[in-house]
Amino acid sequence: MSDPSYPLAIVPYAQAAAVIEGDGTILRALGIDEVRKTADGSYAVKVSGEVDLEKSVPTATLIARADPSVPAQIYLDLQADGGDPHTFGVTTYAGAARVDSPFTVIVP
Repeated sequence: MSDPSYPLAIVPYAQAAAVIEGDGTILRALGIDEVRKTADGSYAVKVSGEVDLEKSVPTATLIARADPSVPAQIYLDLQADGGDPHTFGVTTYAGAARVDSPFTVIVP
């Protein structure tokens, strides 16, 4: 990948990490090549080729939301993108509805 359009993150103990806006925009990252918003609250996160997802335990965490009174959830799915070994899915919810929410991902 050429020079990214976002600032690089400093994550000395992770293979990859990113801060991602609700619209899929990467705010800062390292080892993340692309984030695609695939539907409301659904994202495909593609890691760099050097990152081995099969030997890691990725995590995703929601960032503070405007309405904390509605329960929020985030799910990570390693099989979400048709078997691409470098892409995993993230889905964010408010209540039972999929909603666009900012989040972080870390691949140790």
